[in-house]
Amino acid sequence: MHIYTAPSPTSFCGSANFGSIDGAAAFGSSDSRCYTTAVNPVASAAVEDSTVCVTDGPARIKFKRLDKTARHIMQILDKEAVEEVRGKKEIPDIRPGHIIQIKLEVPENKRRVTTLKGIVIARRNAGLNSTFRLRRLVAGVGVESLLPLYSPNIKEIKVLDKKKVRRAKLYYLRERMNPLKK
Repeated sequence: MHIYTAPSPTSFCGSANFGSIDGAAAFGSSDSRCYTTAVNPVASAAVEDSTVCVTDGPARIKFKRLDKTARHIMQILDKEAVEEVRGKKEIPDIRPGHIIQIKLEVPENKRRVTTLKGIVIARRNAGLNSTFRLRRLVAGVGVESLLPLYSPNIKEIKVLDKKKVRRAKLYYLRERMNPLKK
């Protein structure tokens, strides 16, 4: 006697004969086997979803989207790199409106250290790639510098003054007189 039961979406059998009652046909030589919970064939016809599948071998880890998993791993590595840099040197919390003084090592001449003083007009938070925009006066002309926050060339950052601002980007200071000039 051969009874066919339709496979449900939750159960999958690797053998060619789904729900077969024959002992030899049901337990084929494939990697997965089908077992039925009903003992007599009449009861198995009444219970449609009585098939349980058992797979041989290690469980397979399924990732829904590999790009999200890779992005998560990169975020973890980025946080570790930021913590490593913060452990080596002290970096203060820099916000727009702060007047800061930076000691910057010149890449062409490693012995020379330049001091820059200016107001932070913007900050971009991107983990290890965080940057801030510094606006300063050089010979009466406004100059902006975009500097990476965790750069190895920055030797020291000192916050001199904190101005009260209501915006995240202070680009309007480009048209106005520089607040450093007193």
